[in-house]
Amino acid sequence: MQSIVGTILIAQEGRFQLLDRDGVGHQFLLHHRSGVEPDQLPPLLHRRVRVAYRAAEMEHIIGHAVVHIELLEE
Repeated sequence: MQSIVGTILIAQEGRFQLLDRDGVGHQFLLHHRSGVEPDQLPPLLHRRVRVAYRAAEMEHIIGHAVVHIELLEE
């Protein structure tokens, strides 16, 4: 399982893109066990909060499923 720190660039339903510290964008899907609802993503996008994600690779899908989100700062 990988962990990435960055800010959300785009959020739509349960999909979002994260910009990491190196300026690289990563595509993610919310895992059904993440404890986060899709409607909680847009406020994080608008507040530009730095977050840390733990994500697992998914079979047959280009991207990762986020299983945990942690706010790092306001």
